Amino acid sequence: MEMRKIKKRIGALCLALGIAASTLFTPVTALAATGGYSESQLDGKLDTIYQGSIGDCGAVSAIQALDNSKYGRKIFRKMITDNYNGTYTLNFGGGRVTVTEDDVYNAYIEGDLDARVIEAGLQKAMNVYNGCFACDVFTRMTGFRQRIYRSSNKTEIMNTMAAKCQNGEGITAACDFNIADPDKGIIGDGGHSYSIKSVNKNTVVVINPWDTSVLISMPRSQFERSIRYMTYVDDAAKNVVVYWE
Repeated sequence: MEMRKIKKRIGALCLALGIAASTLFTPVTALAATGGYSESQLDGKLDTIYQGSIGDCGAVSAIQALDNSKYGRKIFRKMITDNYNGTYTLNFGGGRVTVTEDDVYNAYIEGDLDARVIEAGLQKAMNVYNGCFACDVFTRMTGFRQRIYRSSNKTEIMNTMAAKCQNGEGITAACDFNIADPDKGIIGDGGHSYSIKSVNKNTVVVINPWDTSVLISMPRSQFERSIRYMTYVDDAAKNVVVYWE
């Protein structure tokens, strides 16, 4: 079992090293940080997590995004029930799912145990290892309906997210990009999902699921010009807002 963990972490490290020469990430620090209390205890809080060596970035970015808002942290605390028989029940708004300790052990996400249990539940519910969008993960987690918007709504959506950040609510949000920025670790062509940490008048901060301890800051103008899609949870309206270019 320990050898499998080592192999998984080597896989994640190799993935990170692939962009190390052109990004600000530090895979060695990320690898070292995976040890500790959060890996072995359910506490209803999200610590640093790392995407594994499989294409589950949509799921990992959506899980991390819960930690960026008051609403997300609230549902995160209630999402897992430990059945004390080697199983966990995931209390998703879109329906409950039960997973075993083996399911959790085989989850590809690294780091925080709560996050690994959630990913195991998502994998069972919607097969996230075959690729998924964060908006669909938000829908599964919350049970909310999706509302689709197009280009004319971009500024309105950005301003709404900025207002939520300014008033202290925060946002449960994610995106991917059409235009790459290797210096920032941004992959283009819609090839990778990021959570959105915050938005204000001038700046957007996103988080790469390869290492969620690293914040990536960019001008808001660059973000708006570069994205392919973005999504956030509107808990007041009970919608998952989805914007496509």
